[in-house]
Amino acid sequence: MISSMPQIQPHDAEAEQAILGAILLDSSALSQAQEIITASDFYNARHRLIFEAMVELAASSVAIDLLTVGNRLEEKGQLQIVGGRAAVAEPLMSVVSAASITEHCRIVRDHALRRKTIGVLSEALPRAYRKDAIAELLGDCMRELGQLVYGRDGGTWRHISNITVETLQYVDAQAKGDRAVKAVSTGYSTVDRLLSGWHPSDLVIIAGRPSMGKTTFALGSAVRAAKAGARVGLISLEMSACQLGLRLLGMETPLNVHALRTGHVKEDGWWCLAHTAQSLEGVSLWVDDSSVLTVEQIMAKARSLKLKAGLDLLIVDYLQLLEFAGAETRQQGIADASRRLKLLAKELNVPVIALSQLSRDCDRREDKRPVLADLRDSGAIEQDADVVLFLYRHEVYFHDTEEKGVAEILVRKHRNGPIGDCRLRFVDRFARFEDFEGPVDAHNG
Repeated sequence: MISSMPQIQPHDAEAEQAILGAILLDSSALSQAQEIITASDFYNARHRLIFEAMVELAASSVAIDLLTVGNRLEEKGQLQIVGGRAAVAEPLMSVVSAASITEHCRIVRDHALRRKTIGVLSEALPRAYRKDAIAELLGDCMRELGQLVYGRDGGTWRHISNITVETLQYVDAQAKGDRAVKAVSTGYSTVDRLLSGWHPSDLVIIAGRPSMGKTTFALGSAVRAAKAGARVGLISLEMSACQLGLRLLGMETPLNVHALRTGHVKEDGWWCLAHTAQSLEGVSLWVDDSSVLTVEQIMAKARSLKLKAGLDLLIVDYLQLLEFAGAETRQQGIADASRRLKLLAKELNVPVIALSQLSRDCDRREDKRPVLADLRDSGAIEQDADVVLFLYRHEVYFHDTEEKGVAEILVRKHRNGPIGDCRLRFVDRFARFEDFEGPVDAHNG
């Protein structure tokens, strides 16, 4: 047991001095430093004040040198606090050039992150002893630590030539089937031909009226992706883990789902179930069946899973079941959730699939196939989504149809590709979708 916290927190005084010295040697180095650190990252208060003075001089288009920095500190009444003009000149003894400023800034930033981590955990410790609400405590910790993990290395200005080179490398890797950048397969070859898989940073909306098979489709995609080596997280707000397990075993075995649900399984069926369960032990498919979650909690869970086990695909089932604490209207809550899920996809660089209900408007039309206007509760869903995919089965409305067991996949928005239709076969007794070999009707939207 640790009896007391160390009095001196992580820092590197030499790296801090080297940064200040580099800027005094070459004032253009300040811009490089500002891309990585801020004044608050300096542990030494004197170094922090000197850096702040440099930033203020640059903002006023004043040259940065020993004289101007000293004068600026004197104007603010801080020159004696830092130790006088001799102390301002001291960092020049630490470096001979500004060449290593980026590395020195990373050292200072990393120590600052360590100190902030200590701060978050130190504040959490007495709350844990006080028996504060554990869900709130853990949520606060995850949010604050998540901000430290993901909030420091944001985008920076890059020349377009660098981006095009990187893009060409991406296209080349895609052509060669490089797993490191390849999209996650949807699990259905006909859908892959239309969408080319689930792509990193995309928000995908899978929508349909009740009983169309949204959860079944998403679960099938999750299992097949995991079997292919992807790391998949599935958050189920509607179904329990046991219910999902029944569906999963129905998909993966030749056993009737009703027989599984009622326990009417023959001896050879039990062997099949055991074999299937064993085959799934090595896949990276993680399920959270919490019934009540806010979008902030989903974001925290996704970040945690990415840190713990890695994450290539996240599925949320379904959007309208989220808790919208603080939202004035349900529509506002949905809009906020869809926007945050899009930001999460970009932050973690993974495809995020959100299932969504549709309004009853399509039930009233002669042609029951959904359109974008049917997205329930908020037009923001359509705006935020990179892909909007509708599931439609004619037999749900028309029981005497000749097209029993046929599911239509209607891609009505595809930000970076064609929209169009394709078909899958729905096998009701096994509660699964299968490839339906046939043409893909694709066209640019």
